[in-house]
Amino acid sequence: MTSSLRIERAPVLQVPEPPIRFAGLATELRAAFAPGAARDRLFRPEAVVVTTGQQPGLFGGPLYTVHKALAARALARELEARWHRPVVPVFWVAGDDHDWAEASSATWWTARDEVRHGQLEARPDGAPQLPMSRTPVPEAALVRIRDALAGDLAAGPGRERALDWIDRHWRAPATMASAFLGGIQELLDPLGIAVLDPTHAVFKRAQQSPLRLALERSDEIDRALASLPDAGTGITAGDGATLVFLESADGRDRLVRDASGRFATRRSGESFARADLLALLDTAPERFSANVLLRPVVEAALLPTVAYVAGPGEARYLTHQAHAVYPLLEVTPQRVIPRWQGTIVDATTDRLLRRLGCPADQIIGGGRELERELLMRDMPLEAVSALATLERTIEETGRTLVRAGTSIDAVLDRAIQGRTGRMLGITRDLGDLLRRHLKRREDIAWSQYQRLRHRLVPDDAPQERVITVAAALGVWGQDWMEAVARATEQWARVVLEASSHGA
Repeated sequence: MTSSLRIERAPVLQVPEPPIRFAGLATELRAAFAPGAARDRLFRPEAVVVTTGQQPGLFGGPLYTVHKALAARALARELEARWHRPVVPVFWVAGDDHDWAEASSATWWTARDEVRHGQLEARPDGAPQLPMSRTPVPEAALVRIRDALAGDLAAGPGRERALDWIDRHWRAPATMASAFLGGIQELLDPLGIAVLDPTHAVFKRAQQSPLRLALERSDEIDRALASLPDAGTGITAGDGATLVFLESADGRDRLVRDASGRFATRRSGESFARADLLALLDTAPERFSANVLLRPVVEAALLPTVAYVAGPGEARYLTHQAHAVYPLLEVTPQRVIPRWQGTIVDATTDRLLRRLGCPADQIIGGGRELERELLMRDMPLEAVSALATLERTIEETGRTLVRAGTSIDAVLDRAIQGRTGRMLGITRDLGDLLRRHLKRREDIAWSQYQRLRHRLVPDDAPQERVITVAAALGVWGQDWMEAVARATEQWARVVLEASSHGA
């Protein structure tokens, strides 16, 4: 267990202050929120919410899952202090999502700071794409990953708490969504963050109205989205696809409208007349769900939301595409606020950074120039000197031979230069050979750099997008969440100060 943690923060984007909206939360939605003190605050007079969310992830998903929740909490606390009214952070568990690849992996560090991946078996080809709320936890396969993580965590109270947390939630008869919801709620409720289950029956009934309107106006929505510039999100429009999914024989399936006005599921091909589909929405609302563009609109329609704390991808499609959907469904959009981003630097990492003499952001940035510099630090001086002398001698000798050669025959210069270039190439290859073998040693700057890269940018990606929540709990315990909570509080003040100054 580390005794101290600090945060390397990414730059914060400035955003305007979110508007105040005076609207209450329907009391019938209480059952869709996990029980706890945070839920009770939602139903106080004039309460508004700051929301964020994430699809279910194995053992809590990547670190940014919790980082988003803590950013929403910090923003809500700051707004509450300024507005003098309840502002409650809400975490939306996207249990309708059916992306098994995203939900079935976990990543952590070994005792040697290597990056290890645990992956549940892929769905069989042709298997229904069930939402995570209807996908059972594969307990036997999951134990294999849990035990691998246990073997890599250092002994101590953090390890035991993390494993107990996994064992309480990721076990039969839970689904992938309910296991994630229970685990995240255990972490977030003590911090005053309410956890919402949009797959709950009461929420499914409540979202019937916006989903109905989305189906009825699907042609208008599709045309509006198709007319927008390419946002680079990969979410396309113009092919008749609606923003609504229906659970069909092939699992969660996108509804598409054809030229005759009928609706069909994209994969299974089940076809419905408009009236029949809307009747099915009335009788079986649990089979319907919103896609990523419609989901925040549904949220804004049902919750008194003033702001949504979004990841980079979410912010892109919310600001570039979803904004066209809100007016067509007669919903006032919530403010989109790019989330806090950061990297955890613990005591071991700090020690390695001091030993290497590099700041964390330089390690995170990496690059060939830095790597070459670090390798040259470890190169024996006699080898550096010998290579430099050899290269200089070849260049000087080559120039002498060019002068002598051209006095013999004017066309010899190119032939001599070509052979000199090949000798220089061999010299540089000798340097590469020495550097390759240096990389194999564990007692030099290069190995420290590699350890730091694994710690700060595992798999050459941001730490918070790779390492799993359970691993962080096992290594850092609650210190990690407390450090992020402090950093997000500062972030929220910066965001709102920038807003209040018209930035």
